[in-house]
Amino acid sequence: MKLALIIDDNQVDRDAVGDLLKRVQIRSEMAVDGSDGIRKIKKMHYDLIILDLKMPGVDGEQTLRIIKKANASIPVLIVSGYLTKEKFSKLQNLGVKGFLTKPINIKNFYQAVNQIYPINTGTN
Repeated sequence: MKLALIIDDNQVDRDAVGDLLKRVQIRSEMAVDGSDGIRKIKKMHYDLIILDLKMPGVDGEQTLRIIKKANASIPVLIVSGYLTKEKFSKLQNLGVKGFLTKPINIKNFYQAVNQIYPINTGTN
């Protein structure tokens, strides 16, 4: 079973994404901010990172840079309500695999995850 790390300072969003992943047999762990996520990545292997951008302390972009230095091949999905065209280009150059806006559209979420790991959503 795949293991994802959800890095988001909003508990409601973390729980919602975790529930969506559980429906497609992807286990998840939670990190409450970028620093927490970085600590967890250094201790554990994850198959997928789902990362918010706007967080206190170490923000999503800084977290992404550190994640990619630690493991350049780990797929990262950005989930954010604050995605500008400029930020999109910058993050794409850092190796992000997909982008989703908040609030999360369930169909778009599963399509983005499916591009990384084929999943069965029961709606195909």
